[in-house]
Amino acid sequence: MCGGERTVPHPWRPEARGACRRYNTPGRTGDAKDRRSTHTASSFREVAMNPASGSCVACGARFLGGVLACPRSAAGVPRDAPVRRWAPGLCHPPLVGRVAVLKRLMGLAEDVRRGLGRAVWLMGEAGMGKTRVKDAFVERLASDGFEIWEGSGLALPGAPAGIFRELLDATRALSPPAGTGRVSSADAERIQRFLEGRERQGIPASLASERTALFDSLCHALMPHRRPRLLVLEDWQHGDALSHALVEELVSRLSHTPLLLLALQRPSGTAPAPLSAEVLTVGRLGPAESAALLEGRLRNRGTLTPAAREALLRGSAGHPLHLLHAVTLHEEQPEREVPLTGEAAHAARQALLPPAQRDVLRAASVLGPSFPRAVLVALAGGVGPLALLETGGWLCSVAGGRYTWAVEPAPGVDELPEAELPAAHRRAAEAYEALPEPLRQRASMELTRQWLSAEESSRALPCLVSLAGWNLAALEPGPAMAVYRFALGLANALKPDAALEWRRRLWEYMGDAHRLAGEPAEADAAWHTARTLDDEGLASPSGDRARRLFKRASVVLALGRYEEVLGLDREGRRDCLSAAPLMSVSLDALSALALSALGRFEEARARIVLAREQLQEAAQEDGPARAGVEALLHRALGGVQLGLGFPEAAASEYAQVLRWSERAGDTWEHSTALLNLGDAYSRAGDRERAAHFFQLALELDSRTGDRRGMAYTHHGLALLHTRAGAPELAKEDALRGLQLASMLEDRRLQSLLRCVLGRAQLQLGELEEAGRQLQLAARDASAAGARLELLQAEACLRVLEARR
Repeated sequence: MCGGERTVPHPWRPEARGACRRYNTPGRTGDAKDRRSTHTASSFREVAMNPASGSCVACGARFLGGVLACPRSAAGVPRDAPVRRWAPGLCHPPLVGRVAVLKRLMGLAEDVRRGLGRAVWLMGEAGMGKTRVKDAFVERLASDGFEIWEGSGLALPGAPAGIFRELLDATRALSPPAGTGRVSSADAERIQRFLEGRERQGIPASLASERTALFDSLCHALMPHRRPRLLVLEDWQHGDALSHALVEELVSRLSHTPLLLLALQRPSGTAPAPLSAEVLTVGRLGPAESAALLEGRLRNRGTLTPAAREALLRGSAGHPLHLLHAVTLHEEQPEREVPLTGEAAHAARQALLPPAQRDVLRAASVLGPSFPRAVLVALAGGVGPLALLETGGWLCSVAGGRYTWAVEPAPGVDELPEAELPAAHRRAAEAYEALPEPLRQRASMELTRQWLSAEESSRALPCLVSLAGWNLAALEPGPAMAVYRFALGLANALKPDAALEWRRRLWEYMGDAHRLAGEPAEADAAWHTARTLDDEGLASPSGDRARRLFKRASVVLALGRYEEVLGLDREGRRDCLSAAPLMSVSLDALSALALSALGRFEEARARIVLAREQLQEAAQEDGPARAGVEALLHRALGGVQLGLGFPEAAASEYAQVLRWSERAGDTWEHSTALLNLGDAYSRAGDRERAAHFFQLALELDSRTGDRRGMAYTHHGLALLHTRAGAPELAKEDALRGLQLASMLEDRRLQSLLRCVLGRAQLQLGELEEAGRQLQLAARDASAAGARLELLQAEACLRVLEARR
């Protein structure tokens, strides 16, 4: 029953949450189309009744007192139809002036049935009837074999791609059974992580490729499987940038797919419709159409004087929603003068509400366009005061246990005084805090807004961190960085001790975001700042200090500053690593890698043996963190074996890195292991295996867009061909790698590639060109401060001089 405590049906069923009890009324009057109309409409959501007058706003039906649903709102789709509705099915006003748009949509649906995907943007101001058209369209397609998936830009406000998070999470029951769908296990894991807001483990080889893979997975999940699908996106003007990018990608794949994408948007939207989409406009009604809507609404139940009829039509000015409000007001207050405008009729109806309901509207005025039903129940003191608002067409209960405004309250009526706003926002924030954990996490943006408006910035900081986490889970480090910078400004205004602790955490999080974005220098600067703050004020816990130390050491190693890695290791042994055994083992592995890069292989092997012993004593964990440590240790031991002249043993270690890096989800480590395997087999003289792994590394790097990895792989192939006596192939690979290194402006990498290019030219007898390349290699190595590369280039120059 509407307005009372109700059970919560699944949001993807036709009898979605918030729908009122429906009555089948035999012998109804009206045409067949009106008898079939059953669903809600955002612009005509004033479909429920005003119990005081006993009439339906949408169709004008009269009913006995106490009945909370219009007798005309019978179910309109088959019970077993695969339909997931954003909002419940209720009563409709007459479909007037929109038949041409509906016919065009039906024509596009026939194209989709033949496998030709289409995208349609239905544009129009609020209250023009976009959703009325959509609902009539949905009703016909649902009975015609289409799957119906509906989402709204109002779902999960502030969460990146919130419309698709809510939609995919709610439509799992409509998806194919496990093992029969088009989504692979890797796609399923990616989608699950996206829906739950879990951040990615490990370092991606390329953020762009990871984002492409996420878009692929989401597009596969949204594509139809067994039957044609209608994907409806309501309130698209509220969509965020990530939702817009995902829809652009989805539209680009529609050509030969039985999918019809229908987006409903107001002209105030922030993103234009895709170029390939067809745009249909729903505008104001003409004079004849307005008169027809008025006649259909009255249905000969009463007579209007010519003056009242003219005043209603003139005041609505072709706006169907305003006309319905004005007619309803005239039925409720026939002695009242017809308002001059539709806005005035709306405000007059709102003024007629009982005081309790107007108090609820005041409390809800700070909640925004969409909010959890439980929050408003808490603010209203129970579900009772909401009954008149829900049945009277002011609030619409939608999927996900949320409310949206069926009609936004009239401006200037029932607004809170400015002095009372902070207290109202504080009550709203406390109501949000009382939500269960998953719902509270998804409402992080709304919670942030409430606490900031309540002038409680300290309580907004955890919500901001949660919001940034949603962005990182969506592989959007840029927006996450913006959130962290804003939070840093708030933290600086706190008391000294609290401000210091928040600054430490936020600078660490900023380093994580930079590392995810593939910006090691910026990550190094952020983590250096966080570690500097560890030495100020009250000491940080040892575990936090060890974690920040390891993060900084890992990025310093990636930047090639090996002596600095060893210095950080010594500092950690004195300071904090004894309290974090797993971090201690990880730093041992990083130190071993740095020692190997410096040519100190025996010391590196001793550190690895020590780290292995510590790992056996540490707590046995079986997760990504443990897998990452294992991958580091195997990579370090592989480097030692390679440096000591045992390439076959090194290859065995690098094969273990492949296994552990896959479990850790570290695609960068995985691609590096493929490169190292190729290098090990190349040094072992196994040209066939070396070429195989180099090719695998090159294919992975090209898929992920990792130019640096591709350049290093071309360097390895050039060395392989040089050792095999194929200088022509070596020269070709060296030139390709040099082109990539020049694009990256990496002087050390350019030195390596120029050196191998000079060696290939030396074998080909191109002495002058070889001398030029080797001199450039020495210059690049000197500029980059790469001592080993400089020694290598000088040795090759001495060989060239001896040849001359």
